[in-house]
Amino acid sequence: MTHKVTIAELRKMGVKDLLGEIVLKRLEVAKMRLGITMQKEKDTGKYRTEKKQLARMLTVLNEKNTSPRTP
Repeated sequence: MTHKVTIAELRKMGVKDLLGEIVLKRLEVAKMRLGITMQKEKDTGKYRTEKKQLARMLTVLNEKNTSPRTP
């Protein structure tokens, strides 16, 4: 995912799609963190933004998993 996804778009996603995006975002954040540690990555603001986006994704996933289901 190259663009910032809004909360509304995340809530429309299915759980499987959301899980797939979370895995990709975690990998991206880990690579950025490593790059910053090794002083190859200069844009720490982008790292912070990506971490926040990952947190949003995890929040929406948690909402989907804990919401009461109606029969």
